[in-house]
Amino acid sequence: MKKIVTLVMMLMLAFTVGLSSNPAYAQEKYPDNSSKKFVDVNTFYKSLDKSEYTEYKNAKMNIREKVFFKDINKVLSRADHLGGQSRVGGDGYNPKRQVYVFLTVSEDGKDSKHIVVDAERKVIIAAAAPLKKP
Repeated sequence: MKKIVTLVMMLMLAFTVGLSSNPAYAQEKYPDNSSKKFVDVNTFYKSLDKSEYTEYKNAKMNIREKVFFKDINKVLSRADHLGGQSRVGGDGYNPKRQVYVFLTVSEDGKDSKHIVVDAERKVIIAAAAPLKKP
């Protein structure tokens, strides 16, 4: 029994060391696409499903940008002075993967919402909207 426990522990250790020794492991799922061309941010916004995201009417601030994944939080931080802070993180995304970032702040500055979309896959990777009040 002692030999089996020792063998299992050694296998678990070997597997863990193997994964941690590969620094690119976490970025392989969604690799660098910085050399690819995608539609401009305004064209992409027009193609968005309006049930997923729309800007506030008479918004205090609207942001539409195509940036690298590593720069998402720099864009979101530009609205910090208008209310709460919002940040995005994620495993598997190369820092140089292109994404679309959309953020809007309501006219009174009390509500904000944002959406982050992978430019290549056209899939929402992060979103936040104000809570619906009863």
